[in-house]
Amino acid sequence: MMRPILAALLAALMCTPAMAGDKAHTAQRAVPGAGWAAIPIPGNSGKAIYERYCLECHGAGPEHPGTQALEAKYKGTLPAPLDRRTDLTADFVISTVRHGVSIMPAERKTEIGDAELRAIARYLAHEKD
Repeated sequence: MMRPILAALLAALMCTPAMAGDKAHTAQRAVPGAGWAAIPIPGNSGKAIYERYCLECHGAGPEHPGTQALEAKYKGTLPAPLDRRTDLTADFVISTVRHGVSIMPAERKTEIGDAELRAIARYLAHEKD
């Protein structure tokens, strides 16, 4: 009796877009560290995604290592918190996130999906949706 139930459950799991590798579907994380969710969550604006993934290192204040590194690099000539910058392009943000720079490691697609990264990049470049 248990084998048919397990077989049906396994078959259902293998047919979901996340398990089948459906390229048309972009998985998005619900909360930091929670793993990937198959259903997009509310609040997936570029700003919300930036706050979910980037603010820990790039928020304002001394407790954010990315901001501190940029303060040391730019010595006040540019704002250190990324969301206060006006000189960033979407292409530069995407390249920096994917390849890393200085103390910032490269972020894989399994960590930040392409659609989420594009939303972050558009937000930081002040592009309209």
